[in-house]
Amino acid sequence: MNFFGVYHSDYSRSGSGIFDAPCITVGRMMLCAHGAVSRGRLLALAWGRARNAPALAEALGCGQDAPAALLALRAYERWGADYPAHLEGPVVSCVMDAEKDTLILSRDRMGEKPVFYARQGDSIAFSDHPDALLKAARVEPAISADGLRELFGLGPARTPGMTLYRDMLALEPGCALIAQGDGATVRRYWHIEDAPHAADAPATVRRVRELLEQSVRDVAPLRPAVMLSGGLDSTALTALLRGAVSPLRSFSVDYQDNDRDFRANAFRPEMDAPYIREAVRAFGTQHRTVTLTQRELAAALDRAVSLRGFPGMADIDASLLLFSEQIVRFDSCVVSGECGDEVFGGYPWFKREEPLKDFPWSGSIALRERLLLPELREALKVKEYVADVFAARRDMADPGAAFAPRERRLRILQRLCFEYFMPNLQERALRMSDGLGVEVLTPLCDDRLAAYVYNVPWEMKFMGGQEKGLFRQSVADLLPEKLLRRTKSPYPKTCSPEYSGIVRGMALRLASDADAPVFALIDRAQFKRLAQSALNPADTPWFGQLMAGPQLLGYIWQVNSWLRERNIRIEL
Repeated sequence: MNFFGVYHSDYSRSGSGIFDAPCITVGRMMLCAHGAVSRGRLLALAWGRARNAPALAEALGCGQDAPAALLALRAYERWGADYPAHLEGPVVSCVMDAEKDTLILSRDRMGEKPVFYARQGDSIAFSDHPDALLKAARVEPAISADGLRELFGLGPARTPGMTLYRDMLALEPGCALIAQGDGATVRRYWHIEDAPHAADAPATVRRVRELLEQSVRDVAPLRPAVMLSGGLDSTALTALLRGAVSPLRSFSVDYQDNDRDFRANAFRPEMDAPYIREAVRAFGTQHRTVTLTQRELAAALDRAVSLRGFPGMADIDASLLLFSEQIVRFDSCVVSGECGDEVFGGYPWFKREEPLKDFPWSGSIALRERLLLPELREALKVKEYVADVFAARRDMADPGAAFAPRERRLRILQRLCFEYFMPNLQERALRMSDGLGVEVLTPLCDDRLAAYVYNVPWEMKFMGGQEKGLFRQSVADLLPEKLLRRTKSPYPKTCSPEYSGIVRGMALRLASDADAPVFALIDRAQFKRLAQSALNPADTPWFGQLMAGPQLLGYIWQVNSWLRERNIRIEL
């Protein structure tokens, strides 16, 4: 937990023993956070990195070393409830004004930092981690029908603003929660707008390069290492950081016997290792490869749920957790290429020409439904729920008939990707690293870059006929040809039949557990049949590009752990 706060609090003046951060109270308002500040009847906190802190400090008459929380407080004094629009970068902020009985709680523009909140009467509790609201008894551990529909229909993604809990909400990116007295509203202070793009291809390439260099300059003073996969995103960031950070350290993750077990498929066409070696030679990084065993991976599934606070991406989460544990031995800050595929259009679904009829990363709805108890299947109607959510969000994302049909479809798809697929990966990146003492920086998620590239026509994004062609062209002078033209390959996952066997054994033990809470939701016999099936790790994924049969078993294992650890009630 990085922060916890209550507006209209009934707490005593100390939160010690409940949270591990100092608590400050003014009247019925309380903040628990390292770095929180108070002045008179004002309380403020800021979590994250305000990239415009020096300019903001100068504009507000603060010293250049002023903490971010003080900048938020002074910005509120200057601009009132509009102050979140003046904070740039991945920073969450809160100001509580006891004199005016007002709360302003803001989330960063691209949603790199999470914010959860719950209302009880005129009281609002909030935190960066869902478990904090449970621990403080501000949210009942209850999941409703819609929470179950999200869990089994869309999970591990979630609809913007929703959580799995009946009484807990998530603040959306670029939004501020504003409360006064017994009323509260959510106000959007920033979003990516649809706009025409007038620049020609050479000018667009130059501008993208400028924005990439700008976003990397912003993080370079932190002297980060790099998560290097040998893919375009991480390799380009390594090239841009070289010279600004010296020595530049890099890390990659692999799995025991992966060279023996790897089988190419449409989602993972080739192994990372040769490209990583090429990048290390090209840029002279001090490199370490972290090799994970299959048993370590399976054993970390429960820890991954605890860190995330929700069921997640099974071993895809667990591997990043174990990877971060090794990185923190050498570095506390690391750059990741996360979000490059969302911003530049790298996923395979951006190249498909068929009409947009569903969330392309969320497959096998029939398989998901088949796991449910028959009576729950009928009550939840998961397939219909997902279809309704998709239709509603598609219509909200539609830029209108001013755009040609193909451009219009791809703009809708990109917005949906920003709203559903990217937040799940952002949550994973933050939770599996931040909780272990590693700060993950994502320069490709810079809001200035994302907003500009969004409005570049898709023909230009696919420059040269290859996915992310615009990105490739913008860094063409930095990368060896082999690295520049590498086909998209996702985060490395284990291909081992040993891992499949381990999770199969775990699933069969779970199926024989008479007290396992997940069987109040899913059909024990169907789950057992799934566990006894072939479980080919290379099968078509049921979520994203990586989550096939073994990951589905891991996901159900995590759902059970989540239900059991938090004693969650099911309320239909």
